[in-house]
Amino acid sequence: MNLNEIIIKIDFEDRAGLGYEIFEVCEKNDIDKVSMEVSPDQGMFIKLRVSEERKSMFLQDLKGVNGVIEISFRSHMPYESREHNLNTILNAISEGVVAIDDNGKIKHINKLACQIFDCTREEALGLRADELFDMNPPILDTLSTGRPYRLIERKIKRNQKLIRILTSSDPILDPKGSVIGAVATIKDFKDVEEIISKVDIKSGLTTFDDIIYQSSKMRYLIETARTVARGNSTIILRGESGTGKELFARSIHMEGNRANAPFIAINCGALPDTLLESELFGYVEGAFTGALKGGKKGIFEQADNGTIFLDEIGEISPSVQVRLLRVLQEGAIRRVGGTNEIQVNVRIITATHRNLEDMIKKDLFREDLYYRLNVIPLTLFPLRERVDDIQPIAQHLVRKISGKLRKREARLTKESIELLKVQEWPGNVRQLENVLERVINMIDEQEITPQHFYAWTDLTIPIVKAEKKYDEELNLKIPLDKQFPSLKEIVAQVEQQVLLHVLKEHKSSRKAGRVLGVSNTTILNKMNALGIKISDKFFYQ
Repeated sequence: MNLNEIIIKIDFEDRAGLGYEIFEVCEKNDIDKVSMEVSPDQGMFIKLRVSEERKSMFLQDLKGVNGVIEISFRSHMPYESREHNLNTILNAISEGVVAIDDNGKIKHINKLACQIFDCTREEALGLRADELFDMNPPILDTLSTGRPYRLIERKIKRNQKLIRILTSSDPILDPKGSVIGAVATIKDFKDVEEIISKVDIKSGLTTFDDIIYQSSKMRYLIETARTVARGNSTIILRGESGTGKELFARSIHMEGNRANAPFIAINCGALPDTLLESELFGYVEGAFTGALKGGKKGIFEQADNGTIFLDEIGEISPSVQVRLLRVLQEGAIRRVGGTNEIQVNVRIITATHRNLEDMIKKDLFREDLYYRLNVIPLTLFPLRERVDDIQPIAQHLVRKISGKLRKREARLTKESIELLKVQEWPGNVRQLENVLERVINMIDEQEITPQHFYAWTDLTIPIVKAEKKYDEELNLKIPLDKQFPSLKEIVAQVEQQVLLHVLKEHKSSRKAGRVLGVSNTTILNKMNALGIKISDKFFYQ
């Protein structure tokens, strides 16, 4: 008897026992069930094998099941459609993509990855990762630790050929944050040689994708910076020392239309006035004792069509301020000792941790220059104001420092992370890196505990100030002349009033949790359940 494979869709009214009765019909008609997928919104899909003789009777019996509304035929199961769509997307990506499940077996691979590894999709699916990537593939490390990696070079032997690749990987997480797989992107080294040469020319310029964060504060700031990067207006970066102002300046340059032109950074506070002037504007031959024959181009000329980053702009002298104002007003410079005007086309990004407004009041900084520089101000947050970023930044720094010291990467314990989160960090990321490097130098253990920080650094458990006690009282009114609400409804009303009252003063779920003695996650879950919404611009997790 010849069996034909068909896919049917059953629209139904949901009721107890419906699935069981449909299965009974299948058994009665001797139907070979291949797969089934059920969704209350989309219906029931069954792939099955049935003979042409039994098909009509089977469908007639199905229609007679109480609750079955309509039966139609389909060409694909929903999971097959999803698989097809996923493969289409993966094959459109300009990198090889390989995904593994929680057992380290390959579940997805796109066409480009098959080309790189010289295999077919059918040959690759189901293989262990080390069978495709060779021994100890980094993707398995991501699967076991949950840590991503970036641009690791690997040499792989396949089919008597040596394959050289650059690969990166990220963990696949379930809704609870548990690692259930990993995905790797692969580039054939031949395709990245041109990129590598460009990176060398650009001297390691970074992009916004290299900035590590997960807080809503930083997400909003980076989105704003990406937007303004596309223009040519001057930008001033405000923030404490160690907040990453130069990193932001480089990222802005790379995001804009000047990315292929030079980016030159200079610390204005590190040079004396005369040297700073000659570095910025250049000089002509004979301008001063020791001047080079033929003179020298300054940074403004060298960075033509590109970007100049002037760090510590609040440290420049009045004479340099005048020269800089001229560049901003007229787009021209005059070399030290020279008389000729030289047109330049540069974007200027400046940075300072000083209060320029106070300096203007004290006649230490020109007001007209201030308004030329302060067209687009961006304030970088100190580390203590974006506590959620401390864990990913610290983990990245541990990896970076361990590699530099050629030591096995240690793991920060949960208690260590909590200790780092409650510090003030006046030196911000720079101070955090200094502290971690000191500890990693001094220990050989696989875990970094709070005791290591107490022993080798100045970190201590801060004295927690008592939270503000509220003088007001919350009152819940329950109308006794109507139907009495359920206990669940009463508890929900109390929780909603308490949360609204606390969140009014504490615009952070972490701080609110500290006041109420629960976790940050509990606060967020309660807000979601009770429908409490606060704008991301002002509320930070």
